[in-house]
Amino acid sequence: MSTTFSRASRGYIVIFASVISAIIMTITTAFFGYYGSAVHAERVALAGTQAQALAEAGIDKAIYELNQNGSYTGENNTALGGGTFTTSVASIDSITKNITVTSSVPNSSTPVATKTIRVTATIDSSIVSFRYGVQVGQGGVSMSNGSTITGNLFSNGNITGSGTITGDATVSAGVSPVADQQWTVQNSGFNVGDTSAHAAVAEAFRPSTSASLGQINLNLKKTGNPGDLTIKVVTDTNGKPSTNVLASGVIPSSGITTSYGFVSAALDGMPALSSGQTYWIIAIASVSSSNYITWGLDTGAGYPNGSAKYISNWQNSSWNSITGDLDFMLFLTGVATSISGVTVNGNAWAAGLSSCTVGGTASYQTIANCNVTGTKFPGTAPATPAPLPVSDAQIADWEAIAAAGGTIAGPYAPPGTVTLGPKKIDGDLTISNGAKLILSGPVWVNGNVTFSNNAFLSISPSTGTGGAVIIADATGNTAMKGIVNLSNNVTISGNGNANSFPMIVTTKMGSNAIELSNNAASVILYAPYGYVEISNGASANQVTAYKFELENNASISYVSGLQNMNFSNGPGGSWSVVPGTYALIN
Repeated sequence: MSTTFSRASRGYIVIFASVISAIIMTITTAFFGYYGSAVHAERVALAGTQAQALAEAGIDKAIYELNQNGSYTGENNTALGGGTFTTSVASIDSITKNITVTSSVPNSSTPVATKTIRVTATIDSSIVSFRYGVQVGQGGVSMSNGSTITGNLFSNGNITGSGTITGDATVSAGVSPVADQQWTVQNSGFNVGDTSAHAAVAEAFRPSTSASLGQINLNLKKTGNPGDLTIKVVTDTNGKPSTNVLASGVIPSSGITTSYGFVSAALDGMPALSSGQTYWIIAIASVSSSNYITWGLDTGAGYPNGSAKYISNWQNSSWNSITGDLDFMLFLTGVATSISGVTVNGNAWAAGLSSCTVGGTASYQTIANCNVTGTKFPGTAPATPAPLPVSDAQIADWEAIAAAGGTIAGPYAPPGTVTLGPKKIDGDLTISNGAKLILSGPVWVNGNVTFSNNAFLSISPSTGTGGAVIIADATGNTAMKGIVNLSNNVTISGNGNANSFPMIVTTKMGSNAIELSNNAASVILYAPYGYVEISNGASANQVTAYKFELENNASISYVSGLQNMNFSNGPGGSWSVVPGTYALIN
């Protein structure tokens, strides 16, 4: 019996061991199966994260490529990191594109994970700051016959006449129209801020006359979206820039475009410079390998009164030499300026005040027959000259965008309603007898611009809250052509959005650049080299000109929103992702 039990026990033990082994094997198999699945899932999840990051990198690269070349359409199977991506760029209109990027990890043939991201990109609107109802260059302002400026007025030339300014009136120190020192030969460029070593770049100069510094212009272009450029004027120490700052200023990045152009610095003072003594202009930028500014350079070093250098920190003394001279223009003060005859309801500030009425304070060096209600500040130096708000480079950028939209042979006179922009008209543009022009982007007219006899000018809703611009620039003939005439009940309006106004720009030099009369209104006028005349009850929202004449009950009514005026396809505009359009497709 014991033998039988022993045999039975051994049988049960074998069966039990087999069951236990089976259970253990099942658990082990399940564990390793789960572990394998978890590892695979983790691998797929990691690959998915990598693929999404790779697709986002593809979006960033597409934006970069568009800012280098607006016709960029994409690329295929570009290797990056642990995978590849393919980019497709589709144009919606002239200023809007859809960017789609599909990424694969580790490759598109045998992917562990793929991700597709789509965004909308547009040309970022640039901001032009019209800080005054009227801003005028050396030509000054003439007001008469009940004319009114509602807002502030800043002029680099005299203010004369009998009109009324409801805000403040400021006349800066007079600046010579001819540069005392300049070098404009440009066959290369030197980057400012592309590396830490180039954080500060400087050019030396020696004035030919002892006078105060009035204005500095630099020949610049930009890559990407750099910040504003800081400017310092310093003395010389042993052939290098010192840390003795005579004046500081800023050149806004919005005034610099992707093509070379001279841009003015807004300085904080007018230091006295001595004839024959060496001084330095220093440009300082934040460092970024993809967002930087390039200063035009003459590698032949033809400027006889200076040299160029660079350094990582302008306050150090170990400056490095640059082969060549950097492009600049330097203007000195010395022209007498004044306010005379007009009524200023706010504060008045000029070197001379005469035969005027001032409701606020008066700051001056000389005064005669001027009735001042507020406090007088005799012996006050005049204000520092201010650059005009739109640079030549910005105007050139608008023209380039317009030309890229195609050319219409002129003279062009549509009989009905037409929507234009971006577009170039090679000849005169005439809108009259009830015809209507709707701006959907910049329009460059290589000739004269005329709106008359109940014509209409407005802005397309497609520009959103921004404005749009017409440029009258007669290439090679700005002394005679580029005349803008708006008369006989012309209706001008935006697109219904706040602060959406058309701007009319002309590069014409001298008289008759812009004439606005007979009830035309609601427009921004810009003539940096010519005369603007408003008469017979006409009005505008803002005027910038070399010289300005306001007659016969005409008026300017400044709109505060013009302090930050956007223009679609704007100056210096660059491609960027439209917020809220990021979409992860898979």
